Amino acid sequence: MFDSDRRRPADHDGATRRSEALFYYFRLEDQVPETHLLRLIEKHISFAFVREQLKDSYSETGRPSIDPELLLRMLLIGYLYGITSERKLVEELRMHLAWRWFTGLGFDQEIPRHSTFFKKPAWTVSGVEVVRAVV
Repeated sequence: MFDSDRRRPADHDGATRRSEALFYYFRLEDQVPETHLLRLIEKHISFAFVREQLKDSYSETGRPSIDPELLLRMLLIGYLYGITSERKLVEELRMHLAWRWFTGLGFDQEIPRHSTFFKKPAWTVSGVEVVRAVV
């Protein structure tokens, strides 16, 4: 619950203690304003083409692959918000609700590790090149 009127328990010296709920019930969808840049991009651009164009790059056997659309969305966020480090991008994605919403990652889903971008297939040689091709 986000009840700003409720006070946290105070110690004898008046300092408030941090208290956290075990569960929070809210939808990411409801937290992203209609006018947010990523919501506008989601509304006007379909990223479905990514899987189709790259289907030959992925094997049916072996370890499960990371969704190329997810990687593209992450690269686009990095490009739009000036994040040039994959490590920083993953770090920031953990904290930003709108970014999680845009990537389709819920709180119970794992964010790809920053090293994923180092092991990237040829299509992501430069995230900037890929994003420019989309935009």
